[in-house]
Amino acid sequence: MISETDWTPILGARTVELTSRAKTLDTLRQKLLRDSATPLASVQDIAGVRFEAEMSLDEQDAIAHRIAELFSHDPSVCVHDLRSRPHSGYRAVHVWLRLPAGRVEVQVRTHLQGAWANAYESLADAFGREIRYGHIPLDSQEAMIVRSLQDVSLVRIAEMEGGRNDAARLKAEYANTLQTLDEYDDEDTLPHHLVNAQEADVRVGELQREAAEDERTIRGALQDLKRIFDSMNRERR
Repeated sequence: MISETDWTPILGARTVELTSRAKTLDTLRQKLLRDSATPLASVQDIAGVRFEAEMSLDEQDAIAHRIAELFSHDPSVCVHDLRSRPHSGYRAVHVWLRLPAGRVEVQVRTHLQGAWANAYESLADAFGREIRYGHIPLDSQEAMIVRSLQDVSLVRIAEMEGGRNDAARLKAEYANTLQTLDEYDDEDTLPHHLVNAQEADVRVGELQREAAEDERTIRGALQDLKRIFDSMNRERR
């Protein structure tokens, strides 16, 4: 149903990347051992779907709410914002669905949130799966890399996406102002509104340029960190 839905009202012509997976017996066994109080029937993410696209934080919320509504779920109950409550640096919006075939978790992520999650998964393969659940390695170099990667998500990506979201909101306000100007009759106050619109347009451009530069820096940092732990992996073999 998600793949068949028209997402252009929210995302326009931007591409949506959808993937799905089921937990392996090994990962399911590890999850149950970590949390013995949770019965198998209550494990939410036995099956999962990842929805990734280039989008603002507001658009990410809108996508998550739309997915909940597609399956007749209450968004206030089944949508979980892991951006405001990140876990070991992981940021995303999850939709927990209870379907006749079982429980499904839909992970709604921006491209950068997805890129960070993939890098952290690779790091967990190298340093141990426990870092996904709050554990920091005892080795000082490994601990530095884990904390550095978490900082990329919690500070740098979070700030960049916040700035990009501000730009998207200003752009929408600017478009609304221009539409209002087209219908404006009061010539005495028109210049004031026109100046406000022009200032908003300039600020949108500044925020978009800042976000683009921050994204390039973040992607470079992710690549640098990946090279470091790839090198460490080769030395261990």
